[in-house]
Amino acid sequence: MKHLLAVTILLIQFTVYSQTVLLQEDVSKLDFQMPSNGPNYKHFHQLYLNFSFIVPSGDIQEVETNLWKSVAFSVGWRYKRKLANWFAVGTGLSFTNAYFSITQNENKEVPNNILHSEEKLKLNNINLELFTRLNFGKRGNVIGKFIDFGGYVEYAFLIKHYYSDNFDKNSPPYYSGVKEVDQKNLSYVKKFNYGLKTRLGVNRWVITASYRLSDLLTDDYKNTVGDYFFPRFAVGVEVGLHK
Repeated sequence: MKHLLAVTILLIQFTVYSQTVLLQEDVSKLDFQMPSNGPNYKHFHQLYLNFSFIVPSGDIQEVETNLWKSVAFSVGWRYKRKLANWFAVGTGLSFTNAYFSITQNENKEVPNNILHSEEKLKLNNINLELFTRLNFGKRGNVIGKFIDFGGYVEYAFLIKHYYSDNFDKNSPPYYSGVKEVDQKNLSYVKKFNYGLKTRLGVNRWVITASYRLSDLLTDDYKNTVGDYFFPRFAVGVEVGLHK
């Protein structure tokens, strides 16, 4: 009996000490943390492209422009900070080329009353925006459905008054078919402007609208030619350059 008991004890000890660890895990706290960057996470960065038409209002004091040739093209970066499932705030920086195609008729007064074959006011702007975002509907890690409300300030680092005239290239004084002129360093256009923006979107596809609150033309110039203003409203389409 004593020999049987001794053998049993030896077998138990051998079994305990000879066990091999088949699986070992070192669980870190990071394994349970949600990602912080993404379309529907705390932080989100994106690039985008925007194309807009500058829409005239028909006001009698508004500079007459051609709707289909008065456009703005933007490329930009935007940051969104999620504060709740339905609410976020953000900021953005963009570069914009804007063109006002000035209508040529007997009512033209800005920038002068001289008629040309074609005439444009061109602005290259740097824009800074702030916005709030309201999300609605169920979504995973995607932007989903949203509406933005915000404002912007912009600085026109390059402003040009462009016009062209057609001639008989066989006649004096130019002996050329087309004369094109780019005038820079314009004294009658403000470099700083500001306004309001709104966006309605689903994921990467967005309809945009903006309204410029400030006047492009300087007060001194308007005191000379009259209280004219360039169209303030723009509507366009934006596409986000993200997955």
